[in-house]
Amino acid sequence: MRRLVFSVLSMLLACASPRRYFLYSDLPKLEGHRKHAVAPGPWESADVPVVLADLPDVPNDLVLSLLRGLMMLPGGADACDPSTGRPRADATEYCVAVYRTPEDWRASWPIRNFAGERSFCEPPFGGVDDADFGREVFIFGFAHNHPCGTGPSSPDLRVFPAMKERDGSWTMVGYAVTPAGNPARDAQGQLIPAWAWLATGHVDDPVFYKWNMDGQVFTWREDKKTWEFLATCEPQEPGAISAGIPPPRCAPGLRP
Repeated sequence: MRRLVFSVLSMLLACASPRRYFLYSDLPKLEGHRKHAVAPGPWESADVPVVLADLPDVPNDLVLSLLRGLMMLPGGADACDPSTGRPRADATEYCVAVYRTPEDWRASWPIRNFAGERSFCEPPFGGVDDADFGREVFIFGFAHNHPCGTGPSSPDLRVFPAMKERDGSWTMVGYAVTPAGNPARDAQGQLIPAWAWLATGHVDDPVFYKWNMDGQVFTWREDKKTWEFLATCEPQEPGAISAGIPPPRCAPGLRP
């Protein structure tokens, strides 16, 4: 029934105008918490396929396709003013959840905070409402883009799946988990790490990063078809007289 309803809605959307993302303000919030939006899934894009793979970790076929897909969204890449090097007014970040169902691997629809203006995206900390499997799916992390070609920021390094603790508070965790707090485990019963991914660079020369909660940062090497370790990074807080948030402190220095 859920698939039938989703198919009908998809047909109606297709007849009206092709949808490319959802606005954060339009999404339901888990338990009414404004920071825990629930994203619909899967992303209905021909360029971001559902991936059938019996793997404990997120398959690269899914990650790479969705990172490229984020860069193709309006204002998602090459959105810098060449005279100032600053983001243009249309430069926009989009956030996506990467998740696993009992059958395959999927990405949620992209989330954009506000249409028509520059903004940071907010991840769907409330999880995903999948068209086939509902909301109790494993969230393996979040992906987003940087429209002006910059690398991972200090706030980026802190964003991971959230779960509710027994005392009612919410906390981010370094492993894949459902919104109800059920962790994903491998065949040996070990927790499976969660990741964050970033699409940046240029459309014709993209740079992809991923990192875990320990701050181990990797970049995708297309020539080697693998993720290569770059550095271990620690987010920094703004200083007492600082006007902005400083970049992460990395050892060795973070270079793609």
